[in-house]
Amino acid sequence: MFFALGGIKESVIASFAVLGLEEALVLRDDLFQLACSNSRALESFVLDSLCWVIAVITKRAWVEASEQQRAAFVKTLCEDILQNNSPCIGIIVATYLIDEMAGGSKCSEFNLPWEFHYSCKVSFENTHMVCLFEAALKVMHRKLQKSMEMRGVPHGGGRTIAYERRSALHIADRVFSWPFTPQDASHTITTSFGHSRASAVKGSAGKGAPRQDLGEADDDDDDSHGNSGMAILDNSDQNRTPLFPQQWRSLLLDNDVINLFFSIYEATLNDQMHAFFSPGSSYIALQCMIQISGLRGKGLFAPDGSKDGDSVRAQYAQVIMQNQLQVIRHVCTMDLASDGSEDIVVAATQMVRRFIEAQLDEQPFTVVAGKQLHPLALLAAGVPETLEYFNETSKLICSLLQAAGGIVKSDNTNFVDDDLSDVDNYFVMQAFDELANAWSAIIVEIYEWAYLDNEPEVAYSNGSKATNGGDSGGLYTGQVDSRSALTSFMQFLSTTAYMIRSQYIQLRMLMCEDSVLTSDGHSEMQAIDHGLLAKDYVVYEDQLQFFALLARLDIRTSVDRLHESLRSRCSALQSEFARLERAIDSGSQRTIDLLHEQIHWIVLMVGYTLADSGTSERVLIPRQVTKYSKTCTSTEQDHTVQAILSMLQLLQFELSAPSPTVASYCSPLLAETLFWALRRIAPVYLLFDRSDYREVSQSLVAAFGTTLDGGNGVAVVGGILGLIKSAFEQWVSEEDVLQMCIDMLLAFAQRASLAQAITESPLFAPLMQFLVGSMHRFPETTHSSIVEALAVLCCHSPSAEHERGFAELKSLILGGFGQVAAAQPQDPRVIGRVLDGLDMLDGMLAAANFRNMDMVFDMLFEVQPIFEQLLSTYASDESIPRKVIQAVESACRYVDISSLPDNEHMIRLSRNLRSILSIYQKTRQGQVVTSQVNAADVESLGDVTALISAISYLVRNEMGFSPNEASPSMCRQASDDFGETEVFGIYCIHTTTSPLQLSTPNVLRAYMQLLSDMVQYRTPSLIRWLPVQTWRSILDVLVDGVDNDIYDVSRRTYEVIGKLGAFLKINGLDVLSEELGQLFRQGVQRLLGKLLRALLFSTFDAELVESAGAALITLGLIDPDHLRSCFGELFTQSDSAAFADRLSATFTRLNTELEANEAVHVFLNSAGPIPDPIDSASLRQPLFDFLVNTRAVLRVK
Repeated sequence: MFFALGGIKESVIASFAVLGLEEALVLRDDLFQLACSNSRALESFVLDSLCWVIAVITKRAWVEASEQQRAAFVKTLCEDILQNNSPCIGIIVATYLIDEMAGGSKCSEFNLPWEFHYSCKVSFENTHMVCLFEAALKVMHRKLQKSMEMRGVPHGGGRTIAYERRSALHIADRVFSWPFTPQDASHTITTSFGHSRASAVKGSAGKGAPRQDLGEADDDDDDSHGNSGMAILDNSDQNRTPLFPQQWRSLLLDNDVINLFFSIYEATLNDQMHAFFSPGSSYIALQCMIQISGLRGKGLFAPDGSKDGDSVRAQYAQVIMQNQLQVIRHVCTMDLASDGSEDIVVAATQMVRRFIEAQLDEQPFTVVAGKQLHPLALLAAGVPETLEYFNETSKLICSLLQAAGGIVKSDNTNFVDDDLSDVDNYFVMQAFDELANAWSAIIVEIYEWAYLDNEPEVAYSNGSKATNGGDSGGLYTGQVDSRSALTSFMQFLSTTAYMIRSQYIQLRMLMCEDSVLTSDGHSEMQAIDHGLLAKDYVVYEDQLQFFALLARLDIRTSVDRLHESLRSRCSALQSEFARLERAIDSGSQRTIDLLHEQIHWIVLMVGYTLADSGTSERVLIPRQVTKYSKTCTSTEQDHTVQAILSMLQLLQFELSAPSPTVASYCSPLLAETLFWALRRIAPVYLLFDRSDYREVSQSLVAAFGTTLDGGNGVAVVGGILGLIKSAFEQWVSEEDVLQMCIDMLLAFAQRASLAQAITESPLFAPLMQFLVGSMHRFPETTHSSIVEALAVLCCHSPSAEHERGFAELKSLILGGFGQVAAAQPQDPRVIGRVLDGLDMLDGMLAAANFRNMDMVFDMLFEVQPIFEQLLSTYASDESIPRKVIQAVESACRYVDISSLPDNEHMIRLSRNLRSILSIYQKTRQGQVVTSQVNAADVESLGDVTALISAISYLVRNEMGFSPNEASPSMCRQASDDFGETEVFGIYCIHTTTSPLQLSTPNVLRAYMQLLSDMVQYRTPSLIRWLPVQTWRSILDVLVDGVDNDIYDVSRRTYEVIGKLGAFLKINGLDVLSEELGQLFRQGVQRLLGKLLRALLFSTFDAELVESAGAALITLGLIDPDHLRSCFGELFTQSDSAAFADRLSATFTRLNTELEANEAVHVFLNSAGPIPDPIDSASLRQPLFDFLVNTRAVLRVK
């Protein structure tokens, strides 16, 4: 029977026209009766197959059936659902019918146009699905009542388990996951083209990736939405509850309905014998609870501009809070580390986060004192349980942190393997991250509102009086305003912040002990800092930012405690080193390691609390810190100052070990963390400009201010320079420590006052001499950064010292090339020095700015013959030519061509670059990669991407985004010379790169960007100088770029086609050579055909429709006959005359609209060497009308 049902399903789909509507409905009804009468006799898989066939027949007949016939069958299903037989055929059929109507990957292949599926979905969701949902609610309510009535009644030994393949909960779950068709027609159009690819190339799952919502999971199927090619229902907001339309308001916002799902979950926990709810019901109930916690949208809460929207929203929020409070309290009483707790713990955190985010996104209608009420103010004013709710949520956060600490202790006691005992891999920390994100959103929302509303007192004052009165559009006029409500709310958050911070610190300190214990088990020689190689300040950035937000809510207590923790551990560390030096205790390694680990985490917290990320001039001391510091009467009492000074003193202590024995116990990775903290904090605090702050404390000025303000900042700068030198002396082989020192110097250089203070310090010149003279001692990977940092800082020196410093660096770089002409240039040591010199040259070019641009250009002209010599000498080598091209890329990227004194120098630079590219092309032309393995090699692709980037940077640098090859910074002769260089670069790319290499994603993305710029600025130059064979390769790349899986590649491809097509249409193909003209005619036809197929048949990103459609129309204007022939093929391929007539009418309508389109007329009458393409925005409506109507016929599933 199972196979017979499969045959019936396929036959109905294939031969529905022969079967007819009435016969199909009779067949469906007969099968339904068969299922009802034999539900207990059939095997479960056969019964499922039978119900699936009923659902398939129902959908296939849906469009042809009358509304009465549809409603009659839905009514039959509802009646069967309400009878709630076991198994319930109505429920099983309903779940399959919802899947079929959804049109996603669970939908069967009907081989019918998209229009059919879309019509079925819209009709079903607007009229009939709510009836099924309502019936399911009644069944769930009856079951809940029965289970509550039987609670406490002893069970008989023969009680049968209520196992149901599908239950009423399954219907509710599918409804809550249904992405409703938006009322906006533009969004409706988007669904016809499929899932956006823009997000497909962003991000990747990793340790810090957010956990998938429990509410997204399916009970028995793996619904992968991207595989169907029919993504009608794909929800772009996958972590949010769907936007339900207005007709669902009365059901979903009913308090009894909301309570029902929470009560069902509680009942499933009490139904241990599964007498009323089948196994798995609790999990599905959790999914529904998550979804119903995030209801949103005006369609539900304020349809047609209803003025009671805020009142309805407050009532809904109150019910959700009341129910979630019970769940949160239940979770807090559980053993969160137990095996059976994961589902409820994760679900509880997700429903809280979804509720909070949904409330923050909705703007209330109430207006008080001329200002709209803030969403949090609405909750505080309209929901009595608000503070209680957030208080219990804060307790849940603390419970999760306590549970994580318990896991660490348990693993240590039971000696669990280190790879398995990482608490961050446990679901409790993932649940903590969920709540931390929601909590952070609340704090940031209040801060942003206070800033935009010009009411900073909300975030920082101890309280304020409510402002009464004002006009209003809601319920709360004269009772509360946003300022008073948010001030009170911020005070509440401040009181809860201490609990959370304390638990987080306690957990991190406990994990430090765990790290020490697990490291001892591996090897006695293994450093405790092994785990720090993962860069905790990056991996745990979200958690540390959350900690900083909490700390700034109560900055005094936070800074005081952090400083005390840092000071006490630094003192303990110094005592341990003193004991070690006196040889009192040789077994203090573990204690020292533990202190290093704990100090590391305290420093991370201090760094995030005292400063925000960034190194620009606009990063300021946080307002909370300045207000706290202003209350301190002296520098000694200001623990912000003392914490920074403690880090400097600790770093000095770590870098001044009295003996090699003691030095071996120091931690280079703790030194790296301290330098990271200084890199974050020092550019903000040292020598700050008092005019940037409304008020600033005298203690900050005294500790870090300028000399004019009576501050000690210059002395601190000198001390940091001394620490940098000590780090390079002690940790000469520790690349990460040295690189962080250099990064810190580069961060200092971004602040002009700080950079000037560094160069004026008497310690800077000795530091520079030391670094330059000892460069050979440091890891080669740091040389480029060292040169860049020193070159940037030298720019802030007086002219003579600047020139002397630049000359030292230049001599250091050129010294690496001196032995190339020696008798043994292939000596590995010579090659190593050459590569090092090219790396340092790259750093020098990266340091180019308006202060040293002339010297950089002189150096470029000087190294041009060296580059040519290197390319010729090492033609058979891979590494040196690659480094040369990377240096050319840096030159094109960082130098400012417009700063050259005259056009003669500009032309010289252009020809020097072209000469280098010419030699590179000659030496590399015979070494084009043809194998798949080498084409994917990262290093071989480095040559290609560097070459493409070099030409791309040169185009933007030289043209300055000016149209028609008219560069604003040079004469026409110089501009034409650069155009020849850039075109030769395109030729060089195609002659030194294989199609395999060019087709790799990153290379292709960069190449299409370059090609788009070249066609925009240099089309005449491309036509004039580029060989026909290279044009043939370009057209092949463009054909491959049409409908490419990579969003950026497709977008740039359509831009290039549109721009190039505009040039060919306006200037004509007759101006080209015969061979090139013939190539373009063939290329236009190839591109037309593929573009048309992509637009009409592919799962096409709606965001690309405008650019792709404009490209199609432009090509159609060039060769209208071929476009008509393509449509003619579509007409003849259609089996239905009605379809053919519809396609013909659609095509005729498009032609008519284009003939009347103003943008097309403007384009056809345009002139110029590089005409502008057609304005795609003006083509949006006719294009969408044409494509949607055509795809509705041609695109099938």
